[in-house]
Amino acid sequence: MKPLNILIFILSVFTGMLVLSFVIPKDGIKITEDWTLHFPSIDEILEPKHENYVDISDIITQNQILDTIKDEVNELKSAYLIDSSLVYYKPIDIKPGEVTRKLEFPTSNKMVLNKFFKELANLPVSNKLIRILHYGDSQIEADRMTSYFRYKLQSQFGGSGPGLIPAIQPYGFLSPVVSESAGDWKRYPGFTKRDTMVGHSRYGVLASFSRFSPLPEKLDPVDSIGKTDSIPNNIKKYSASLTLKHSPYAVKSVKRYTKARLFYGYNSKPFNLKLFDGEELISDNTLIPSESLQVKKWKFANTPSYLHLEFNGEDSPDIYAMALDGNRGIAVDNIALRGSGGLIFTNSSNSLLASIYQHLNVKLIILQFGGNITPHILENYNYYERSFYRQLTTLKKLIPGVSIIVIGLADMSLKEKDTYVSYPNVTLIRDALKSASFKADCAFWDMYEAMGGENSMPSWVFSEPALAEKDFIHFTVGGSKIIAQMFYRALMLEYNSYIKKQNKLKKKDEERAQYSHNNN
Repeated sequence: MKPLNILIFILSVFTGMLVLSFVIPKDGIKITEDWTLHFPSIDEILEPKHENYVDISDIITQNQILDTIKDEVNELKSAYLIDSSLVYYKPIDIKPGEVTRKLEFPTSNKMVLNKFFKELANLPVSNKLIRILHYGDSQIEADRMTSYFRYKLQSQFGGSGPGLIPAIQPYGFLSPVVSESAGDWKRYPGFTKRDTMVGHSRYGVLASFSRFSPLPEKLDPVDSIGKTDSIPNNIKKYSASLTLKHSPYAVKSVKRYTKARLFYGYNSKPFNLKLFDGEELISDNTLIPSESLQVKKWKFANTPSYLHLEFNGEDSPDIYAMALDGNRGIAVDNIALRGSGGLIFTNSSNSLLASIYQHLNVKLIILQFGGNITPHILENYNYYERSFYRQLTTLKKLIPGVSIIVIGLADMSLKEKDTYVSYPNVTLIRDALKSASFKADCAFWDMYEAMGGENSMPSWVFSEPALAEKDFIHFTVGGSKIIAQMFYRALMLEYNSYIKKQNKLKKKDEERAQYSHNNN
């Protein structure tokens, strides 16, 4: 091709591009619902936009996980707090300068966590097992955040065991235990899409239940109690098993437990349940029909090598959870509900929930939701604020005196041309959660601001090593630990403040008593 023709071709291409830059709108041409055609404007060609991501280097430096979990550190010696560092009426070694983002409280009530703090401080005297439920969406799957939080609290305040375990793990992610099942198990979640065959709202503490036999076709299990099959030859028995082994990723405190509890109920026929410690049969019971919550309990002198449960019967009960705990201290449960916005408690049987919560002795609930609301972009989220407020007030009615902390959603990014920007509604959803929390007298922790605020997620994704996944939504394991440490420090800072105030009050009381004694 002649040089003149090449020049004409190049000029024609540039002329065409110039025309397109004027013709195609700045926001592009929407081809489909998920795909839009963009073309750079003259300004974008001459002055390309620089990525404006948040510098999170100070946040990461301040929150390096220096206290790596080591087996010898995590060996919680038996005789309750022989380690002199585990003194309850003594502030935790957390300084205000180490807290990236503090907890926030309603202006009318800054003592909303005091009842929980009192339970923590009194553990050596009460000798109780108290419980923290950490509910969240997929951001906390695989025990992310919860594992670090559990380790730190159990190291400081005592406690052991992995906590609540479902009969069926819904996804193949890591968890505090390795769970293996056999038989015709089916899980029925009480959030997102419910099975239309479920004729009740009894989903329990994990917002789901599991069965090893099919649901009754027409009758609710309660309605069929006491009824017998008119054709004995048609009776079918179902068998299933559940094996719970120690996870190689769990710390030693999680691998130790001294009691197990099975939460179940609403079976129309008796069923047989055998429990094995490894290969050794340690329990063999026939459990009667029930129209309410039942709790089967076992105690162990030593932690089993692994637990194996065998179920056999004509009708499965609704199985809500298995709890593996120590006798005292703190239990912390990871309850990840993929796809949920947290609007689950008002749509579940409150009587069943209240009963399970009472058995578990729940003292603190952490709710971490909002991410699944983000893709649905609206101008305001008043509906979400109202709905979430109802969840909080419902929980407070179900568990009198419970403390609640709401963790706001993380920054989330969508792609605009060649850059990633925060969803425009993240702060609106965050504000809705915060407003609902304060109206219900709950504490709030702003994860969005803690991680750096607007356009901070790409900085976590592009960090070395990566602290968030390339979906620009979820944290990696390393990123989750940093977020968990920030939250833990914020909580312990408030605990320290509580302890200092209590010590001052105690000192004043002692001074008054001494003054009264001297004047008598």
